[in-house]
Amino acid sequence: MFEAKIDASMLRECIESITAIVDEGKLRIAEDGLKLWAVDPANVAMVSFALQSDAFDDFRFAAKDAESSAEVEVEGTTESKAETEIGIDFVKLLGILGIGGREEVELELDEHAQKLFTRMGSLAYTISLLDPSSLRKEPKVPELEFPVQVIIETEEFRRTIRAAEKIGDHIVLGVDGEVFYMEAEGEMEKLRLGLRKEQLIHLTPGTLHSLYSLDYISAMSKGMSHAKNITLNLGKDYPLQIEFEVAEGKGKVNYLVAPRIESE
Repeated sequence: MFEAKIDASMLRECIESITAIVDEGKLRIAEDGLKLWAVDPANVAMVSFALQSDAFDDFRFAAKDAESSAEVEVEGTTESKAETEIGIDFVKLLGILGIGGREEVELELDEHAQKLFTRMGSLAYTISLLDPSSLRKEPKVPELEFPVQVIIETEEFRRTIRAAEKIGDHIVLGVDGEVFYMEAEGEMEKLRLGLRKEQLIHLTPGTLHSLYSLDYISAMSKGMSHAKNITLNLGKDYPLQIEFEVAEGKGKVNYLVAPRIESE
């Protein structure tokens, strides 16, 4: 059983962060909220998403049977956690939420019929759920150690990405001493953003850079549009990890994108 109520614009913000990477995926519902791990079809980018139950105005959940439990490792011990897994077309859900404005949305899950009922004011929609077994397997979250961390205002980052899209297909993110920089280069043009440590919220000094596909970084920048700040975790020729909060700090999103290795 799952029933919940939440501000429609808040839920839309969360779903937008997911559809920046994938169109559909497996959503896990438990007493403490919602979680998702998904990788894009090309296996280049991954999204991790978590939304606390207290982000909702009302949140009720009960697993239908004992088989709906999952083994969760907590501080070296393993404990059983009741949860339900459903498959959702997030693009379809986002389209429905776009009609609701800032109205409260009511959600009700019918596991037997594999339907998600949604209501916003006088509008009611029924969404057919996807078979979780037909969806891509959840990725194993890699354990990565990043030598450099940068915390930057989201709009500064997004503005640079929009400018870079007019120039080339790739973008370099790097740190040179106490300066964080972003560079894009085309046949005739070059763009560079350089921010000193005092112009950032946080910077770990270092000397490194990595090259990334601008298509993926651009999509991610759209998914973080509601966040005030983002955290960038970097390494040399290393995946980029982007972390930010949604739902007034009650939700967390983590993007991971593989680097493009530059030829010598």
